[in-house]
Amino acid sequence: MESLISVNEKFMSINPKELIELIKSSKYTKGLEIYVDINSDYQVKYLDDLVFELKRNNLILQIHGESELPLDIQNKFMKKLEDYSDYLNQKIVVTLHSVLNEDKKISADITQEYMYNLTDFIDNNKILIGLENLNDRDGLDRLEKECIEPIVLNNENLYFTYDIGHEIIDHGTITNLDEYMISEIKNIHIHTNDGIQKDHIPIYKNDPNWNIIIKSLLYLLNNKYDGNIVFEYDLMECNGDTIREKIIEYLNSIDLVSEHYKR
Repeated sequence: MESLISVNEKFMSINPKELIELIKSSKYTKGLEIYVDINSDYQVKYLDDLVFELKRNNLILQIHGESELPLDIQNKFMKKLEDYSDYLNQKIVVTLHSVLNEDKKISADITQEYMYNLTDFIDNNKILIGLENLNDRDGLDRLEKECIEPIVLNNENLYFTYDIGHEIIDHGTITNLDEYMISEIKNIHIHTNDGIQKDHIPIYKNDPNWNIIIKSLLYLLNNKYDGNIVFEYDLMECNGDTIREKIIEYLNSIDLVSEHYKR
């Protein structure tokens, strides 16, 4: 089980080689999960260059994908990820959200069909798809873990990305898991929140959610979780005046939390 940083376009003023050097300065961060807009040539090129640096430094690649993509576009991107898998000699974990609809039942039905089609298309020896539990946001009633559970359990090639930050917002605990879902967890997202509006806030020692976050990670470890943990922060919420300083603070937070569960 390794700690990963979550990367998106906000990091891209730092070139891939420099970003990897910063990641290597962290004691516990062993790779990254990245979201790119596949319609942006610049972001896709950044990902290509980043993969080269990950290979050179033996670091982990995960992907936070986009479930609103048409399936033909999604499948094309998955083929690119399969090439990355061959190049890196890694099975790549891809996290996807449920497909959004104002009606939760329709959202669940569309998501189930989308995931069936996707997992039938990909090489499941190279790509692992994890469906993420969401919390309600911006007045949208999104699918929480109870809603995605039947979608995951009824697809043998679909797994669970457990977002502890979202679960704490919804329930204040992460231990109310169906025993069957525990074995389906292949990826974890963690972050904290301000309890009112802001989500994906960095975790510092004085955070009011500190104890529940650490206990949550230890609970999952004690239940034999052996996947990775993605620290999913909004970079702009990290301390620092420059992007470089914010990334360093991000990595400092990863090290601070990681030392409490690394064995």
